[in-house]
Amino acid sequence: MGKCRSYLLCGRKRSFLSFCKKQHRVPPASAPAVPAAQHGRVMPFPNCSAPNTVVATAVGVLLGLECWLGLLGNAVALWTFLFRVRVWKPYAVYLLNLALADLLLAACLPFLAVFYLSLQAWHLGHVGCWALRFLLDLSRGVGVAFLAAVALDRYLRVVHCRLKVNLLSPRGALGVSGLIWLLMVALTCPGLLISEAAQNSTRCHSFYPRADGSFSVIWQEALSCLQFVLPFGLIVFCNAGIIRALQKRLREPEKQPKLRQAQALLTVVVVLFTLCFLPCFLTRVLMHIFQNLGSCGALCAVAHTSEVMGSLTYLHSVLNPVVYCFSSPTFRSSYRRVFHTLRGKGQAAEPPGFHPRDSYS
Repeated sequence: MGKCRSYLLCGRKRSFLSFCKKQHRVPPASAPAVPAAQHGRVMPFPNCSAPNTVVATAVGVLLGLECWLGLLGNAVALWTFLFRVRVWKPYAVYLLNLALADLLLAACLPFLAVFYLSLQAWHLGHVGCWALRFLLDLSRGVGVAFLAAVALDRYLRVVHCRLKVNLLSPRGALGVSGLIWLLMVALTCPGLLISEAAQNSTRCHSFYPRADGSFSVIWQEALSCLQFVLPFGLIVFCNAGIIRALQKRLREPEKQPKLRQAQALLTVVVVLFTLCFLPCFLTRVLMHIFQNLGSCGALCAVAHTSEVMGSLTYLHSVLNPVVYCFSSPTFRSSYRRVFHTLRGKGQAAEPPGFHPRDSYS
């Protein structure tokens, strides 16, 4: 009977690449082989693919680069929020929480990078595996949730500026942020608590697409889908509504540069979210399709692709400080100062009339 080890790195299901070894054993006549489905899981491809050293090394290097850039960018963003922003608004509170989530995600990436560079050998035991999976799921889910919160806050303030919800205070925004964190913790824990325990302490097991219809499978698949579809739909809807509203208000020729700048920023937000998350979502769907079709070769190719696409979802945590924070002069000044310090040129000159604790609007 084939013995499969499966790993996932995509949304909630990180595909650490499915690979199977076929071991030929003849069961005794008195003990007929039990189908894998009767043990609660389906192993449809006992010899589909072998570990790919090139893919694992490339993913490990990419994760290491994302870790370094993510730690640097989000640390500067967090420092700017804490020490250079004077007047707080709900929008700034949500971005602060986004920076915290991205910083937590970047701090987890070294362990994942070492896992891949070690050719999927895990040395921290089952508890370490569970903790890493939980923190990765939580930080990425919280980050996506705050991206949606930022888009919704912008939409309500621009398109429906008379609603009472726009009177929300920064303290109220902190309460909303706390609820988002608690909700994501509640949604993240069940999928891990009901997962199968790792039988080998040198491997970090995760779910592989299964067809047994168990609660764990349904929960993981539904949550993975909702974490992409709902935020993506909300971000596209809100940004499209903002662009339409601005086009109606900024019709004067002297306001066209401001309109084009806003359109470019909102378009970049949607494009980056799509490029980082949509390929992983699609490869996840393809893995289910090819598993059910029984195409071993196709599943092998999709699994390798899923490895790379899954690692690209973490790239969004690197780009968030650039996209959202560069729209503020306060953050641009902070990043310029860090850049010049790294180049050994000292502190960058502040723009005329700049106050180091300007509000973030």
